[in-house]
Amino acid sequence: MAQLTHSSTGTTLGSEIRILSLIGTGHFMSYFYNLTLPLLITFLATDYSYTPAQLGVFIAAFAIAAAVAQLPVGLLVDKIGAHAILFAGLTLEAFSIGAMAFADSYTLLVALAISAGLGHSVFHPADYAIMNASIDESRIGRAFSMHTVTGTAGSALAPIMITFLAALWDWRLALIAVAGFGLLTAVAVASQAHILKDQVAGKKKPEKPLKRRPVRSAKANLRLLMTPSVLVLFAFFLVTTIVTSGIQAFGIFTLIELHSVAKTTASTALTSFLIASAFGVIVGGWIADKTPRHGLIATIAFLTTAVVLVVIGEVSMPVFALLAAFAGIGILQGLVKPARDMMVRAAMPPGTAGTIFAFMSTGRLIGSAITPIIVGLLITNGMTDKVFMMLAAFSVIGLATGRCRKSRWDNLLKCY
Repeated sequence: MAQLTHSSTGTTLGSEIRILSLIGTGHFMSYFYNLTLPLLITFLATDYSYTPAQLGVFIAAFAIAAAVAQLPVGLLVDKIGAHAILFAGLTLEAFSIGAMAFADSYTLLVALAISAGLGHSVFHPADYAIMNASIDESRIGRAFSMHTVTGTAGSALAPIMITFLAALWDWRLALIAVAGFGLLTAVAVASQAHILKDQVAGKKKPEKPLKRRPVRSAKANLRLLMTPSVLVLFAFFLVTTIVTSGIQAFGIFTLIELHSVAKTTASTALTSFLIASAFGVIVGGWIADKTPRHGLIATIAFLTTAVVLVVIGEVSMPVFALLAAFAGIGILQGLVKPARDMMVRAAMPPGTAGTIFAFMSTGRLIGSAITPIIVGLLITNGMTDKVFMMLAAFSVIGLATGRCRKSRWDNLLKCY
C-alpha cells in the first residue's frame, strides 16, 4: 500500500515518524544527561572529597557553556544545516559524560562539564530546524509536543537509571553505559541523515529554481532577534520557565512549610504536577494543530494557573485538594508549551528556525538560573508564604507577554 505523502514537505508519514524517533531519542538523551551531572555530586563528594563549592562550579560550568553556545549554534544551524550539528553535539555530550568516569583531576572534570555543555547546546536549534522543515503543517503542533515529552521522559528516567546502574555496578560504569547509548543514538542520526531535512538542505535541490531562497546571513538573523515580537516571545519563554521551575524546585519545601503536610505528600503533589504536565503537552499538541488561537490558549492557561497558585498559597485545603491543584497546574502548563512553540514558529521568517529557537532556549535557561535566586531570597527573608503569590504574579506577566506580540514598537502595547 502506498504511503501518504504530505504536499507541504514532500515527506511520507513513515519518514516523519522516523524523523521524530531520531530527534526525539537525541532529545531524550540531552535531558537525561542534564540530570546526570547533579546526580554525580554525591559520588564525587564521596570518592574525591570535593567541596560543595567545587561541585557547584562543576554543575555551573555545564549550564554556562550550554547557555553561551546556544545562540552561536543556532546561527550555525541556519547557515550550514542541522543534521551534522545534531550529530556532533550528541557525540560530544555523550563522549564527555562517558569520559568523566576516567577523570583523575578536578580541572579535567570541569573541562568535561564545559564540553558536555557545548554539546548540549545543539539540540533545540537543530531539532526545531529539522521539525520545521520536515513535518507537515497539519502535524507540527503534535510534533512539537512529542519532542517536549521525550525531553521530560529523559529527566524523569535519569534519577532512576543512574541510581539503579550505580547500585548494580558502579557510578563510573553507569556513566559509560549511558554514554554508550548516546553514541549509538548519534550513529543512528548519522545513518539516517538523508531524511533529516532542514531549511538549508531544502534549498540545495529545489523543485523549481525560481523558488530558491538565499540562506539568510547571520547578521540579518541577529537583527531579527531585536524586533519587538521576538523579544516579547523571549520574555514569554523566560517567564513561563520561572513559573514551572519555581514549582519544580521549591514546591515540596513550600508545601511542607505552608500546609504542614508530610514530605511524601508534598513529593506526591510534585509528581502529580510532572505527570499531568506531560499529559497536558500531548493534549496541547493536538489542540495546537486544530486551532490557530495559540495566544488564547496561553491566556486561559496562565490566568487559571495564577488563580490556582494564589489559592494554594493563601487557603488551607485538604490533601486531595492540594494534589488536584498541582495536577491542574501541570495540565495547564503542559498545554502552553506546544502553543508557545507555534507562536514562535508563526513569528519567524524562513531560514531562521535555528537562530530563533536557540534564542528562545536561552531565555528558558536564564529563567531556570534566576528562579532559585528569587525564590531563595523570599524564603531567606521569612516570606515563604509569598512564593506562590510571586509565581502567580509571573503567570500574569506570562499572560501579558503571550498577548502582546506586535511587529512594531509603537504597537507593542496594543495587545489583541
